[in-house]
Amino acid sequence: MKAKPRVRPAAVITTDPAWEAMKAAPRNLGHDEAVQEVFFLQRQYQSHWRNGVAASPVDLNVILTTLTNKRIPFVLTGAHGIAGWTGRPRSTQDVDILVKGGRTLTRAVNAIRALYPRLEVRNFSGVRAFFVPGETTSVIDVTYPHRADLEETLANRVWVEHEALKLKYRIPSLKAALANKYGTMLTPTRDSRKRRQDILDFEYMVAHSLGQGHRAIDLRTVESLGEKVWPGGGGAEILRLIEKAKAGKAIQLDALGQLKS
Repeated sequence: MKAKPRVRPAAVITTDPAWEAMKAAPRNLGHDEAVQEVFFLQRQYQSHWRNGVAASPVDLNVILTTLTNKRIPFVLTGAHGIAGWTGRPRSTQDVDILVKGGRTLTRAVNAIRALYPRLEVRNFSGVRAFFVPGETTSVIDVTYPHRADLEETLANRVWVEHEALKLKYRIPSLKAALANKYGTMLTPTRDSRKRRQDILDFEYMVAHSLGQGHRAIDLRTVESLGEKVWPGGGGAEILRLIEKAKAGKAIQLDALGQLKS
């Protein structure tokens, strides 16, 4: 009987640990500063939209100002809304606005439609999305609570001020942002690449919360929000994921949403 050949571990080229830690470290940014950095990166992307043939007309601050002036309650979510919590602002193709359903949703959609009359509005479950004609990716998403945790996000929010514009708006609290990301991480119909980005955002938010001078995560509230995402298992799992991220261990997409004894 032939002996099985020994499998040699791959030769891994190591790098300076201090360098890697520095490159991975979140930055300490004010929330509006982080929001505006995402907006800057977004405009850089938009300036090259289809090689400059059809630039997106969307301006984050104009949207925020318009909704505020019309007294339409909203929370800025998505990459803009979590940038201060992750400490890692990143580019995005769209602006995400969360509002209540019903009359508030109608008012928000109508206000943005009047602001950008050339954009096409398409209805999806839980979302009214605005598109540049001919494009397949939305540039504004007006979401209303189609998950229980999103309802809580409207209540668990933080006020942010843009001094230059004398503008105040709201973003999700850290606990709500973690629950929202957990919700998208568990969504089976969501593209797996976007779910992996959700995991990365979640891990960065947890890591950033450990920084000096930062307030610790309200685990009790996060647990209750996790239960709203996944009744009967989400509370325990979101706490496990937070501890995993605190330890610097990677969250595995295929292992999410599984009850453990």
